[in-house]
Amino acid sequence: MEDILGRNSKAGFRSAQIFREIIRTGSTRRAGRELGITQSAVSQHLKMFEDAVGEQLFERDRRGLVPSTRAIDIYNRLDRYFETLARIEQEIANSFRTRENRLTVAAPHILALGLVPKIILALDELDPTLEFHFKAQRYDEIAQSVVTGEADIGISRLPLDERFFEWVIIAESRSVCVVHPDHPLAKKDVITVDDVAHESHILLEREYASNKMGNLTYGRGEFPGRPKIHSDTIGLDASFVAHGLGVAVDNEFMAQQYQLFNLVVIPFQPAASYHYVVFWRRGSEKYSRHSTIVKTFLEVIEREQLLRKERAG
Repeated sequence: MEDILGRNSKAGFRSAQIFREIIRTGSTRRAGRELGITQSAVSQHLKMFEDAVGEQLFERDRRGLVPSTRAIDIYNRLDRYFETLARIEQEIANSFRTRENRLTVAAPHILALGLVPKIILALDELDPTLEFHFKAQRYDEIAQSVVTGEADIGISRLPLDERFFEWVIIAESRSVCVVHPDHPLAKKDVITVDDVAHESHILLEREYASNKMGNLTYGRGEFPGRPKIHSDTIGLDASFVAHGLGVAVDNEFMAQQYQLFNLVVIPFQPAASYHYVVFWRRGSEKYSRHSTIVKTFLEVIEREQLLRKERAG
C-alpha cells in the first residue's frame, strides 16, 4: 500500500480512491460524476496511480475501460481498506452523537426466519419507541460487529474471546444429520459416519465456522463423504438439502430453525457438542445478564426451546 501511495501520501490516497471509483463505475466519465470532479482530473489521477504501480491497469475497447487482472487484485485490496475506513469514520461520528433509542442485533441469517423476529416482538412490547437493526452475518462477522460496536448484542456459538465478550449460554447443541424426507437415510433413528461415507455433502466453509474443525472431520481426521456444495452462510445448507442436492451435518440449535424446509433431522454419531450464546461487549454499561434486553432474549429463546420439546414429545 505504501509503495502504491508513494511519497506524497495525500495525493496517492486520492489517486487510489479515484482508481477504485473507475473500477466501480466502469469509466472515467462516470467516476468523475460520482466524485464531483472533471473527467480530465480523473484521467490525470489514473495516470499517477498507474505510474506508481508501474504498469498500465486498463485496456480500452468499444465498451470502455477493461481492467487487467492486476487492476482487479489491487481493487480488491483497496476496497477492503476503504470499507474499513468508512466504518471507522462512522464509529467516530456516532461517538459524538446523542445515543439513539436503537438496538442492533447480529445473528446467523437463518435466525431471521423465526427466532429473531420473536425476540424483537417481545422487546417492542416492552418499549415501542425502540428502533431495531438486524445484521445477518456469519460467526466471524457477528463477533467483529459486537467488538467494534456496530452491533449491540449477538447470538453466536462458542468459542468467543472472554477478554472482549460476556455471554450467557442459551443451548448446548449436539450434531445432527439433515436429510430430505425422501432420502433413504430419513428412516434411520441414528446416522453414523459410515452411513454418510458415500453421500454428497453441503458444507459451511471452514473459515466461516467458529469451530475451525467444523463438520469436516467427524473424529477421523478426514472428510467422510463427497463435498458437493460449499457455502459461506450459516443455515443455507438446509435450502440445498431441501432440493435433494445432498445431506448436511449440522447441530440441533441450527436445525431447529429449518422447519420452513420440511426436512428430517436425525441424531448423528459421533456427535460433537456446541454451545450457543447471547453475548455482548465486555464492560458494557448498558448490557449485562441482568439487563432487561438480555433477559428478554433469554426468556424468548427458553420459551421457544420448551415449545419445540413439547411438540417433539
